[in-house]
Amino acid sequence: MSRKEQIIEVAMKLFAEKGYHATSMQEIAEHSHLAKGSLYNYFKSKEEIVLSIFQYHYDQLFQQFARIASDRSLTAREKFLKQLSLQIEAFEQHKEIVQMHMGDHAQKVSEDVHALVLRIRSHLFDWYIQSFIDMYGERIRPFVLDCAIMLNGMLKEYLFFALFEKQSFSFQRLAPFLMERLDALVDSLQHDMPLICHDAKAEKARALALIDEMIEEARDYHTMDLLKQLKEEMERDEPRKAIVEAFLLYLQQSDMRQFVPALRAALAL
Repeated sequence: MSRKEQIIEVAMKLFAEKGYHATSMQEIAEHSHLAKGSLYNYFKSKEEIVLSIFQYHYDQLFQQFARIASDRSLTAREKFLKQLSLQIEAFEQHKEIVQMHMGDHAQKVSEDVHALVLRIRSHLFDWYIQSFIDMYGERIRPFVLDCAIMLNGMLKEYLFFALFEKQSFSFQRLAPFLMERLDALVDSLQHDMPLICHDAKAEKARALALIDEMIEEARDYHTMDLLKQLKEEMERDEPRKAIVEAFLLYLQQSDMRQFVPALRAALAL
């Protein structure tokens, strides 16, 4: 673990225990065994540390999601169950992240932190959507947003209950339990109308925004250029599916692969 990552871990625990506003840079430095001046060589402010905490945690999570998604020995259902279990395990290991988010409220820290949390939430929903379509096929597409909202709501409330009500239950059983509830939801919705309808224009706008984010994150010129070409293709009135798919296959093998599931969901591929 790098020194910067060690500082992130220390700050995460302090923010969870004391709250963001009650924690000083001096305390973070002391618990990190650094002089306060040395801490500023890594982070210029508490806000920058919080941004790094959320980004670091979810980068790690989505990279693990991508590794599971690339495992061809697993069915779509097995992949999603492993990914959902991984998300729950990450909560067990890093309760501080959830406590920071739920207790101190990201929007009270800064607009930048709030914007990052919303972007991460959007990525999670894109992952849900693509996973559901992979598991249940096209029959779920009209209801896919309803299912994503309901599953996310159930998961969030169980985690909130465990954290703030101090009630214990088997985390190992939670992912299979939620999968069974999801199956029941999908079956019941076949005889109903979706509450939230799919908006193709909104999906395209979300895909373009995600590509812009990937361009900012790109570490080499070749990947950046490829992403710009992908954006140009997506801005066409009728993007060519075969060309878009070729771009995605390349990105799946690059250091941007953690974005691919969310991008596929936004592109409805």
